[in-house]
Amino acid sequence: MNNSLLTYTGSLLLDGRYIVSPYGVSKSSPGGNLSPLSNAIVHNNAINKISVDYSNVKSLTIINGLGVTLGDSVVGISALHAIKKINPNIVIRVIRPENCPNYVNEIYTLTKSIITEIHFMPFDISKVAEAELIIDIGNQLYWEDFNKWEMHDFFLRNLGLERNFIPVEIKSNSWLKNAHLNDINLGDYVLFCPHASTKIRSIPQQYHKKIISELSDKFKVKVFGFSDVYHENYTNISELSTSTSRFASIIKHARHLYTCDSAALHIGAGFDIPTTCIFTTVKPEFRSLYYTHCESVYIGNDKTVGIHNSEDVNLINSICEEFEVYYA
Repeated sequence: MNNSLLTYTGSLLLDGRYIVSPYGVSKSSPGGNLSPLSNAIVHNNAINKISVDYSNVKSLTIINGLGVTLGDSVVGISALHAIKKINPNIVIRVIRPENCPNYVNEIYTLTKSIITEIHFMPFDISKVAEAELIIDIGNQLYWEDFNKWEMHDFFLRNLGLERNFIPVEIKSNSWLKNAHLNDINLGDYVLFCPHASTKIRSIPQQYHKKIISELSDKFKVKVFGFSDVYHENYTNISELSTSTSRFASIIKHARHLYTCDSAALHIGAGFDIPTTCIFTTVKPEFRSLYYTHCESVYIGNDKTVGIHNSEDVNLINSICEEFEVYYA
């Protein structure tokens, strides 16, 4: 296989018929002939710029939407929320990458008022023509704009919208307020979510107890979280977070959220939860610009800036040094 296809700014075509994702191919090589998805009816803003007046569009199919992580998906769905605000009657179909974790795919099932249909790759290309408008937004991590724009603005622009005309409320993931959650009420608590989808953006274990202690002293209520730490006022509630719906509900009812550049940040913003977020690689203006209830702290350095995903020991050690200085 041509490894350059894994970083292609869009989706791929298997044997000239089935749409697949670079992410899915990287997880499980399907065999057969792979080529970049190139079709006259499929728009890709990374290749040819598009602008769409959604007020009169009857149906939209988004290929390879809207990311392979939970946080990206929460933000991407906000762009679809903006489209629904413009045209409540539009039918939106999302074709998801194959091999994504179930907890990521679950967030799409909580959006029944926004997304009409959810399909998965491999997907027969002959069936995409059923939609009036088809947009490929796959593999966005490798799009040039992904490192230049705030993430909501990235999705909006690459779906053909003028990002400056979209209300800030929508850019704070307010669609979550109408999501059908498996609600959990744990009383009065602050929440500690130290883990991202990659170590480079997570809060190292050695600082968890210090943070929990400070949260306990500051807020004078129980601290719940997702770390195996002993503290007399702390409880690890990982066993209660058995689904994305329950995870979102736990965040929804927190008095305060302390987290890193992760899905928890974006979910907390959707419920207007006061949040402290530690950023180690991506500058806050690309993630929390529109989150008015978030205090963003950037502690990255020249070695780590702009890195989205890494388990590199040297980079992680570099970040640990930054944490050491910050928490000293």
